Amino acid sequence: MDELAIITQDYYKAISYNAETAPEANDLSILFYGKGVLINNAFADPLVYDTESYIEALSAQIANDEVEQLTQREIYGKSNIFGRIAQRVSAYEYNYTDHEEFGQLPRGIAYLQYIKVDDNWRIVSITWCDENENHIIPAEYLGQSVVEE
Repeated sequence: MDELAIITQDYYKAISYNAETAPEANDLSILFYGKGVLINNAFADPLVYDTESYIEALSAQIANDEVEQLTQREIYGKSNIFGRIAQRVSAYEYNYTDHEEFGQLPRGIAYLQYIKVDDNWRIVSITWCDENENHIIPAEYLGQSVVEE
């Protein structure tokens, strides 16, 4: 597994939680360069966060009993690397119930941008949009993950 795939996997783990293990700001912020930018573009207007405000939003949903748990994972990824910059397209699926019950679940596409700092890759930004009837994930994004340098 390439470095960007590992960081992406760590990102999905950092935003996944259940009633006993709420997401931790440090688990997310350590993956980012600076405060990072996270944009959910699945709605009419984009929801824009930095790592701290994103964790605050998740924590508020938990506190208000809107969501008890979330498990999200990558089902396809493709990285493009040029020198000390990179991007990754990541098809994901998510589940608000049992951690082990994956299958035909809600899915989407995330685009992640990275920079290499002190020999370590860090996420600069993530923008994502969930799949819907108007935006179907292309079949090519549901196959084998790849890295291009």
